[in-house]
Amino acid sequence: MRRGPSLRRRVGEGDWMDIEGAIGGNKYWNVAEGRRDYVYALALSRARAPAPGGRYVRATGLGRVIAPEPAARFCRKYRVLLVDSGSLTVVSVLTWRAFREAMANPDGILSALESGSLPRYINYRTVLRILGRDGGWDNKARGSAR
Repeated sequence: MRRGPSLRRRVGEGDWMDIEGAIGGNKYWNVAEGRRDYVYALALSRARAPAPGGRYVRATGLGRVIAPEPAARFCRKYRVLLVDSGSLTVVSVLTWRAFREAMANPDGILSALESGSLPRYINYRTVLRILGRDGGWDNKARGSAR
């Protein structure tokens, strides 16, 4: 499988092997042990085809899922989708690096998910803020220093 130049720059060789294995094995992951209501799946396409309530995205392990318009704009090939397994609807889109961090510490993601404060797009910086390990970085303090 060939990876595009943008993915080659952002993902190391070891991570690429993990991505290839997930695609080849048609894998998905539970958000936390014992919780099957939300799963992570790897996006295999962009969200282009119109669907009722959003756009269709192909995902590993689940087939076609629906991404609502706010989340559909972030769906890209090889990004990780957080999917409600009951309705097969995308809740959030994560980068691979953010996904690895979220899998290591699922409690912060679960609490944000249950409180409804989970953003539509989660990168590494956002997942650190959700998990409370942002190093004391505060948007308000940063804005007032300018």
